[in-house]
Amino acid sequence: MSRLPNLPIQVVNRPAEKRSNYPFTEFLPQISSKFCAQVGITPSPEWPVSTPSVRSFDMADRVKNSPGSIGYVEYRYAVESDLPQIAVLNPAGRFVETSTESMTAACNAIEEPGWNRFSTSSTNAPGADCFPVARFTWIYLRFKSTESARAAAFGNFLDWIYTDGQKFAAPRLLAAVRKKVKDLQDELFPVT
Repeated sequence: MSRLPNLPIQVVNRPAEKRSNYPFTEFLPQISSKFCAQVGITPSPEWPVSTPSVRSFDMADRVKNSPGSIGYVEYRYAVESDLPQIAVLNPAGRFVETSTESMTAACNAIEEPGWNRFSTSSTNAPGADCFPVARFTWIYLRFKSTESARAAAFGNFLDWIYTDGQKFAAPRLLAAVRKKVKDLQDELFPVT
């Protein structure tokens, strides 16, 4: 275990309406009643101390290049910026770092056995290997489109997401989830 340097802590956060705020503020009230009372669960937290950083890459750069700073970004930005990560205590009593495996474990814990919950959150998922601050990204769609060519093009794009597009995802959608989502897509948006 690494020892932290004896430096003043500089808190870096995301301003209102940034998507990384919600999972972070969803997790913190579960471990701190004080945070729950002062800030709560929100995409637009009013942070008691902080330096805002509008873009994820800006936050990653600021944290990486400012001794004593701490912040939060989506996993891919931490990896791309080669940021050191902390391990977070999960409900099973283990300190777990973010990784493809720990987020997949959280997804498995939330979605098994039916793979049909389509939960947006896997915060504090049960399981020793689960990272406790995990979340899914969803695409919201209209059920009906008045433009058939556009609907077909979007259907093709979704098909690409579930197949070849997975090589660009970290972590990748689990095969069981991909199948359920694809089945739902085919039911709601049948090819004509």
